Amino acid sequence: MKLKFISDDTLMDLRTNFDAYKEYYYEKDSPWFRGYFAEEGRIMESNIEFELPAFNFHENYSVSDRENVKHIYDALKHLTVTQATQERLWAGLAHLQFKDYAFYRMKKDMDNRNDKRINTSLFFRNGAKRSLFVQIISRLWWVGYMTYDETNKENPYWLTDFFTESDFSARSVVFFSSNFTSNSNITRGILRAIVKLRDNGISIKRDHFVQANKYLNVVGAAMILDMLTTEEIEQMVGKYLCRYYGYENLFETENLFV
Repeated sequence: MKLKFISDDTLMDLRTNFDAYKEYYYEKDSPWFRGYFAEEGRIMESNIEFELPAFNFHENYSVSDRENVKHIYDALKHLTVTQATQERLWAGLAHLQFKDYAFYRMKKDMDNRNDKRINTSLFFRNGAKRSLFVQIISRLWWVGYMTYDETNKENPYWLTDFFTESDFSARSVVFFSSNFTSNSNITRGILRAIVKLRDNGISIKRDHFVQANKYLNVVGAAMILDMLTTEEIEQMVGKYLCRYYGYENLFETENLFV
């Protein structure tokens, strides 16, 4: 099928007049949405072919988020980065071809009439970069893009599995909001270092991601991080985290990051 998105005018209308439409979201009023999008000029069809993902609707979001990152990225791996930054694409998918998933994922917020969370789930309300990892469709694709490791032929989603094993929403915002984490080589280097610590008995917390970001923000002022390989980032971050947290035994005895 062809990928559909909404027009700029439709996006502006939905964003600006949300208060007038919010009851339709609360009630999951499919007839109203069908009528609204049937109006001429609401929907735009792209030339992008894709297969509709087989979404996971598990009652536990920690399970479904992990699987749906893979499903979305597999289905839309051919999107360019420029295309994947477009709000009208992700807002369109949340209202059109992926509406069932969007309503499933927003169910608690719609039941509780949490207007702020519904807004950030559907639209870019947090700035261009941060919104990519808050909007409920966009964040699945972007986490897939940033963690997919094509060098691992057996399981290219091994870093995805690690990243989404807990605290998915918070990790996504904390980790990917930094400018340098737009580079997937850097992201994979950081994640490889943290996985190696986990595999050597370290209990991974959100702070490990925060400290890795802080370190590279400092280092980035003195060198061009984009020129480094994934392996070089892994070694730098691994050594730093060992020093910062006092994991000297791993660094010196196990020779993890040499």
